[in-house]
Amino acid sequence: MNLNADVDVAVVGGGPAGSAAALVLARAGVATVLLDASHGKTQHVGETLPPVANKILLELGLWDAFCKQEHLPAEGVVSVWADKEPRINDFFLSQNGAGWNLDRNRFDAMLLDESAKAGAAVMRGARITSCRKDEKQLWNLSFVHDRSTSSITSRYLMDATGRNGAPALSHLSRRFALDRLVAAARFFECDDTSRYTLVEAVDEGWFYSASLPRGRMVVMYFTDADIYAHGLRCTSDYWSAQLGKATQTSSRVGLSSRRSDLMIVSAATSRRGEVQGQDWIAAGDAAHSFDPLSSLGIYKALDSAIRASETILEGLRKQRSRRGYQSWSDDTFRHYLRHRASFYGRNRRFSESTFWKRRQEIAS
Repeated sequence: MNLNADVDVAVVGGGPAGSAAALVLARAGVATVLLDASHGKTQHVGETLPPVANKILLELGLWDAFCKQEHLPAEGVVSVWADKEPRINDFFLSQNGAGWNLDRNRFDAMLLDESAKAGAAVMRGARITSCRKDEKQLWNLSFVHDRSTSSITSRYLMDATGRNGAPALSHLSRRFALDRLVAAARFFECDDTSRYTLVEAVDEGWFYSASLPRGRMVVMYFTDADIYAHGLRCTSDYWSAQLGKATQTSSRVGLSSRRSDLMIVSAATSRRGEVQGQDWIAAGDAAHSFDPLSSLGIYKALDSAIRASETILEGLRKQRSRRGYQSWSDDTFRHYLRHRASFYGRNRRFSESTFWKRRQEIAS
């Protein structure tokens, strides 16, 4: 990429939303640059892709490339939630087929590669430092790449920087957090071959576990940040203490050897006040982020990327959208909140705990 290059669209963020958007735009003949700050070094904690995502991978023309990666099929979800009895939701009942337990790093790398093949200029390891409109009302972006500063000018801007965002884009619109959920994750070496994801509630949160490719398993404990901090003050290995309360998850881990130290990341529900404005749009977690309990993070990222790209194309062609992207985003988030409240509201086992009291307030 030459200094001060002009493009039609600058996509900031190389996760699923940014890569999918760059793919769609490049295929439409739009000059697109994708700035990916991660350089492939982001450590993801694993994710289950629900069956409904199969259709969107086909729509994006990514099915063959996805299948070649040999992610582990996920045949359903076992939940220990409203009571102590495991309940099974089998994916084979879905018309969309099986879901998948992803190796997220490989999945994201595939999306970046496919967007580059489509013609997008992918700048790996490019960290945006400033973003402003110039006197011609074009976006002027500066970024650091290979230890030097470069800049591009674009007609349209997409923010796909995830739930944590990028400081240089924070002026576009304000983000609102609706809770303080965090995920504390550990990876294990194991021989677990179950094709079912396991979700199990405990007194101050819940556990998620899933097999991953290459003999690994991820186990994540979800609770609120302040509850986790208080737990650490009471016991140095709070994570293991909570795991001991999760009978099914503890049994699944068994004597597996631990492969990693704890990694703690935000899992909060959040949204932008506005997800589009004059010549800019936000997609994926940069627009709104969902509780991992929904298992919809990547699917919604890909879906919003397609819709946002269509909106950009309409804008570049001076066409008016039949139904605004902002309206779709608002409706999607309201539907998600109702679903979240319903699911958390089913658990009455730990009604005296701080974590579940907060979720009952949500449900009511």
